[in-house]
Amino acid sequence: MLKKLFKTFFALALLQTSLLSNEINIDKILKNAHNSNKEVMLYLHRVGCSYCNSMQEFTLEDDDVAEYLENNFQVIQINISHKDTYIYKGEKSGGICLAKRIGYDFYPSALFLDDGGDIKYASVGYNDESEFLVILHYIYSHSNSSMKLDTYKEKIGFQKSQDNEIIDPRKHEN
Repeated sequence: MLKKLFKTFFALALLQTSLLSNEINIDKILKNAHNSNKEVMLYLHRVGCSYCNSMQEFTLEDDDVAEYLENNFQVIQINISHKDTYIYKGEKSGGICLAKRIGYDFYPSALFLDDGGDIKYASVGYNDESEFLVILHYIYSHSNSSMKLDTYKEKIGFQKSQDNEIIDPRKHEN
């Protein structure tokens, strides 16, 4: 049910963005997220990107990922193929210019911002749902400020088997 709701939300958001040019104030979103004790994820993607489509369909629409994002993050989706305007650190720009300005014009990219709007962690490229959920926990727990992601994965017992299957202890807890 949550997955269907999440799919509908993103479909409507994409439709609205393709029909209208919106102005999205990232600075305000950062302030609101801080006041509501949420982290901010800037998700950069584009039309025609197969990795972006996979990230959307298999990762972001996964029930566990969608629920964790909804409860703990303010997500700003930037489809650089659309003509939206973004206000970031007081400057207005389109999606492509914003991506270049912050130094991440690779897609998909999940950029996690601190209260001042600086990037505190970046996940570039496709991540499956288990891997991405670990990244979300890593950011929300603020572990990124004290250890590298690989160290965090070791600490929580997250690993991949020899045939690249993910061994996620959270899924095997009693």
